[in-house]
Amino acid sequence: MTRTISVCVCLAVAMLAAGTSRAHSQMESAPIPTEVDQGVKRAIVTWAASVAADQITTYRFSSQYGDLLHEQNPLIGGLDRHPVLLVAAGTAIDATTGWAAYRLLGRRHPRLAKIAFYGATAYRSYLVAYNVQMMRRAQQVRAMASSKPATLPR
Repeated sequence: MTRTISVCVCLAVAMLAAGTSRAHSQMESAPIPTEVDQGVKRAIVTWAASVAADQITTYRFSSQYGDLLHEQNPLIGGLDRHPVLLVAAGTAIDATTGWAAYRLLGRRHPRLAKIAFYGATAYRSYLVAYNVQMMRRAQQVRAMASSKPATLPR
């Protein structure tokens, strides 16, 4: 269910970022300066996909490994015991940050916007890999704990 919602959100963001294509007449020689560069749109879609992947792994570790793994972000760490609220708060922060970066950089400084969004994509990809690695370690800890025979103190 969560994966389906995440996929739907990613597709909606991708469709909104793609926009509609407009036919240019032959009289228009220069592009309209308010149009967003296609490279910026690709960077935003890539960033949104990495944010979705991070939110999916965050929800998974928070809901399935809450006894062993905890959120490290001090802004939302207090929601560690509530996976849905944790992901919702993280998504709100991500949406605000993405909107602000687009508004401040997108149209006037498209190269800088691409660098910012691709940099954020790289960081989010790192977080996804880290979350997966920590979940694997937690799973190993659980497996070792369940296979160890219980000893009684004398």
